[in-house]
Amino acid sequence: MKYIKYIVAAMVAIYFLAGIGDLIYSNSLKKKALFSGEVQEWDHVNKGEINVDLAVFGSSRAMIHINPQILEDSLQMKTHNLGLNGSKFKMQYYRFLKYLDHNQHPKTIVWNLDTFSFSHIDEVFQPNQYVPFMLWNYKLYSYLKEYEDSDWKNYVIPFYRYEDQKYWQDEIKKSDKEKLNKSGDFRTKGFKSYDRAWNVNWATLKAKDAEFDHEVYPLMEELIKKCKEENIQLIFTIAPEFYKGQDYMLNRGEIVNRYKKTLSKYNLPLLDYSDDSISYQQKWFYNTTHLNNKGADEFTRQLAEDLKPFIK
Repeated sequence: MKYIKYIVAAMVAIYFLAGIGDLIYSNSLKKKALFSGEVQEWDHVNKGEINVDLAVFGSSRAMIHINPQILEDSLQMKTHNLGLNGSKFKMQYYRFLKYLDHNQHPKTIVWNLDTFSFSHIDEVFQPNQYVPFMLWNYKLYSYLKEYEDSDWKNYVIPFYRYEDQKYWQDEIKKSDKEKLNKSGDFRTKGFKSYDRAWNVNWATLKAKDAEFDHEVYPLMEELIKKCKEENIQLIFTIAPEFYKGQDYMLNRGEIVNRYKKTLSKYNLPLLDYSDDSISYQQKWFYNTTHLNNKGADEFTRQLAEDLKPFIK
C-alpha cells in the first residue's frame, strides 16, 4: 500500500512538472507571429494588454478592412481591432468574452457582420492557433469540442498536442520570417492590410446558398444583452463587398434582412456598405470580399465619419 502511494505521488509530480514545461513552451510560442499574428493577438487579450475606448470585432473583413489608427485619430478614442481571421460568429463571441474577462471594458464596440458570419462549418479556421492556450483551458474546449479533430486529451495531457514537432518547427520558421512592427507584433493595433492586386477568376465561382447555422444565431442576442448589461454601446456594420460577388450568395438578402430584423428589435444601428460606392470600384479590392490596403483606409475614413453621429 505504501508503494502505491509513492507511485501515485510520483505520477502526480511528473504530471505537474510536465504541465509546467508545457506552459513554458506554450508561452514561448505566444510571442511568435504564428498564423497571421493570431496567436499574438490571443496572448494580448488573455494578458489584459488591450484596454481601449473603442473595440472592433468580426472576421478577417474586420481585421483587414478597419484601420484603428484612422478611427482613433478621427474619433479621439483609443482603438484596437480584434477581428479574428477566417472566423465565424461563435469564435468571435468567444474572443469578445475573453476580452471582457481580462481587459478594461470599451465604451463602444463596432462589430462587423458578414453574410457568412453564421454559415455552418465543421472545422474552425487555422485550429492550431488555439493550441498554445489549450492546456487546462476547459472554457476553450467547450467552444471547440463540436468541431472535427477536437480531442479532449489536448486539454489535459501536457505536450500531447505538440506531438508533430516537425509541423511546429516549420510554423516557427515561417513566423520568424514575417515582418514585424516595433512592438514585435505582426499586426498593428490588431489591424493588417495587404497591398495585393485584384485576383479573381469568375469562371471558378459558383452561386450557392449559405448554410445558415440556426443553433449559433442566438449568440447574436446574447452579445446584445451582454453589452447592454455592461453599458457598452454596440454598433454593427457590413463592410463593403465587391458588387458582382454579392450575387454569388443566393440567400444573401435573406440573411441581411434577418440581421436587420434582430437589430431593429433592440433599436441598434446597422451601417451596411453593400451598396456603397466603394463596393462598385474594383480598384479598392483584391478579391470579392476583401479590400486592399488603399481600400481599407478609404473605407475606414468613411466609417469614421458615419460613426460620429452614433458615438456617445
